[in-house]
Amino acid sequence: MARRKKASRKTSRRRRMSGIGAVGSMASSVLYAVAGGVMAGAVTKYLPASLNDKVKSAIPVAVGLFLPKFVKGSAGAGIGAGMVAVGGLKLVQSFGVLNGIAGIDAPGYQVPAISGGYGMSVPESAYMTPAIAGLDELGC
Repeated sequence: MARRKKASRKTSRRRRMSGIGAVGSMASSVLYAVAGGVMAGAVTKYLPASLNDKVKSAIPVAVGLFLPKFVKGSAGAGIGAGMVAVGGLKLVQSFGVLNGIAGIDAPGYQVPAISGGYGMSVPESAYMTPAIAGLDELGC
């Protein structure tokens, strides 16, 4: 009688390191987003100069939204997200929303007094200096 063949053990018992795969996928998604930002700049570069700034900014947003439907996988999603981010930022800037926020540190802007005020012990030269939390420039 022939002997019965024994089942052989599989020798592949390796396990993955838990953190290495996550770092690699995060790095690739960051690179795809940066590539999408560069592509958004390239798309707006080739548009005619006669277009309105708002339209020029909205075109990369639209291309970034539809790109994952044509380029499958994480590459299409990352590049599309980068294009939407850069196009959205330029769109917000074209409406002038960030100009009002950036104007806070403009020359001539006076900081209002917060939970404090002008005291009588403050010298006359520092009388017009706004105070924050009850202290002025001199520390009085």
